[in-house]
Amino acid sequence: MIEPLPPGRARLIGPYQLLGLLGAGGMGEVYLARPAGAPDPLAGLVALKTVRADLDLDDGFRIRFRREIDAAGAVRSRHTASLVGGDAGGRLPWLATEYVPGPSLAEAVIRGGPMPEAVVREMGAGLAHALADMHAVRVLHRDLKPGNVLLGADGPKVIDFGIAQAFDATQLTRTGVVVGSPGYISPEHVNGSRALVPASDVFCLGAVLAFAATGRGPFDDSDMAAVIFRIAQGEAELSGVPPQLRVVIEECLRSDAGARPTPRQLAGMLLPEGRAAGDSFPWTDAIRGQLAAHAAGARAVVEAAAPSAAAPPVPSGAPRPGGPALAPTPVAVPGERQGNKGLRIALAAVATAVCVALGAVLLPGLFEGSGGGDGNAGGGVRPTASASDAVRTKAGPAVVPGADAGHTGDFGAAATDVSAKPADWKAWKAKVENGPVKCVLAGASLACGGPRRITVLDAATGERRWRTPQGSAGGGPASVAAVVGTTVYAFQDGGLVALGLADGARKWREPLAEGTRVTGFVQSDGVLYYATKGTGTGTARIIAHQLTGEHSRTWDKPWDDPAAEAELLFADGRLVAVGDAITVLKGADGARLGAIGAGDLICRTPVLKGKELLCAGSNGLTVVDVMAPQNRRTIAEGVDIAYRPAVSRDGKVVVSSRTRVYAFGLADGRQYWATYDGGPGLDTTGGPALAGDTAVVVGGYGLNAFDMASTGEADDTGSRLPDEWPGEPGDALDPASISLIARGDAVFLSFGDGSVISLNAP
Repeated sequence: MIEPLPPGRARLIGPYQLLGLLGAGGMGEVYLARPAGAPDPLAGLVALKTVRADLDLDDGFRIRFRREIDAAGAVRSRHTASLVGGDAGGRLPWLATEYVPGPSLAEAVIRGGPMPEAVVREMGAGLAHALADMHAVRVLHRDLKPGNVLLGADGPKVIDFGIAQAFDATQLTRTGVVVGSPGYISPEHVNGSRALVPASDVFCLGAVLAFAATGRGPFDDSDMAAVIFRIAQGEAELSGVPPQLRVVIEECLRSDAGARPTPRQLAGMLLPEGRAAGDSFPWTDAIRGQLAAHAAGARAVVEAAAPSAAAPPVPSGAPRPGGPALAPTPVAVPGERQGNKGLRIALAAVATAVCVALGAVLLPGLFEGSGGGDGNAGGGVRPTASASDAVRTKAGPAVVPGADAGHTGDFGAAATDVSAKPADWKAWKAKVENGPVKCVLAGASLACGGPRRITVLDAATGERRWRTPQGSAGGGPASVAAVVGTTVYAFQDGGLVALGLADGARKWREPLAEGTRVTGFVQSDGVLYYATKGTGTGTARIIAHQLTGEHSRTWDKPWDDPAAEAELLFADGRLVAVGDAITVLKGADGARLGAIGAGDLICRTPVLKGKELLCAGSNGLTVVDVMAPQNRRTIAEGVDIAYRPAVSRDGKVVVSSRTRVYAFGLADGRQYWATYDGGPGLDTTGGPALAGDTAVVVGGYGLNAFDMASTGEADDTGSRLPDEWPGEPGDALDPASISLIARGDAVFLSFGDGSVISLNAP
């Protein structure tokens, strides 16, 4: 039941009059409320969540709270509780969401038993659409479970975005700790992944549907360690699920995130025919009875509430979505013990965190942005920035060409977040040098290396900020190796130099060994790894140099590859050097971990995803485990891959021949989509890169974009054929000579003639 307001509790918060207490937790409460002074006492009911008045709130808490508001405020879906407003800056932060007078899925099943298959399918399709709508605006739910699904008269409603955050939000993550509710978390949670993906929510939804169909979770066990183990090992108990529904749930519960269906694919699998708009939702009679009871309870509380003499009319400037300080967020949650008799609070709390090691342990009540004690969290762990995300520094985000240390070509969610591009950006074109240039984006600066010097441009306008003196003709091309903090690290004129990002002032220089040149480099976590070759002797070495702090060489090892021309890649603490042979070294000390002999594997335009090395060839993509080279497989068989592939964080790989572009599942080789086969000369092929849910293809005449969620034949969802494109009109450029950086809805491209352009993404 809805409880009376506690003694001494203020009757007004923001523009809302409190009517009754729905639930409470360690950090705050959730109240049934209505707009103060509203003429209709039953109109505009909300579940209003606020913190306890006695808590000391620091700036970090308010930042997390505001991020929670901002992330959830972006979501618009008929299958999520409607968002109303919130205020993170007031004396008592609050946020409000539509009140749904109905039971949670947990309460409904506990009281009425498992649901019929048809109802589970209808409900599941609605929940899948809710996830699709969240993911479309870069928000993960991260704690989907039976207690976070309300059953409304018009269908299910996903609630509690208390630990949902924008995909690219954040430095507020506690390293090595992930958040969720045991029994309804994905293998990515429990296997120690630091970057949850949209497919993680799909896994949780599969577990929720199994609960709805059987009355128990697929990983239920009295021993919590056993629950974690079963999730990690993929040991779901689905014996009571109807056979055809079980097939769908098994797809959701695949251990490999890349093999799971997308939310929209899942909706189609659950309900192929769809449901006509306006049709009443086919709840069972038992659930309709619970809906009626909840509605009657709310009505009784509202009608019994005495009008507040002090209640002013609703201010004309009352918080509304999109306002400067407010954005709506759904956070009121029904407790599994109380159901909608009492909505539990999860105000930016972490009540269940999984610290994963061998023998995973639960850390109840771990505080990450707020507290609580009920298994929900708010403002807690986000998907931690992977290698493909921007590296956060004092100078802002830094993005390396090729997107990350593994050359996966995935620029992450920030590539489609318009707020992530440089302030006051506008399309521009600049000429840097007479020869090929490649650039690194660092916040508001674009640092470019060319044939003879380093040039830094204003990323918003293209105006030149500074450039180094021209190097000697014999010194080789200049190249930007990394930007970390406020320092540009570059190879120029026979040395590794550190230059101030703001003004180009030299901080230090370390000369290369006489008669050597750099053949490849990669930077990860403040360490620069680079390969050198002696111009006379052919002697090759691989060197690790700590850039930050007391800069110094960490290690220096000989490299005996016949080619001595290296592509260096880095992932999971391993450095992979690709030449004629493939050598795997430990990043920390250069210890040799493994090798693939020269001639055993042709690996052009390599990509490293975890421990899997992707080697493009004329007959598909060979995927080899660098730690167990005998384990290899081929996907995209028959495709003559012309450009470096791109791999998404959720396990899809985009490859391009000279006539078609394809997307495959990295784990299972499944083909998701391909472009129309127009034969030679088709101008939508080129080098692929990934920006959020879009594959951007850099072709000879411009850019094309394809929806990564496509199936079958993919249509070009956008194209950009800019007037600024270098070269003579009608002349196609070699896509392999163009490098791309995506940030916000802007892209930065550098070309072989020394020009750099920035334009709106297609």
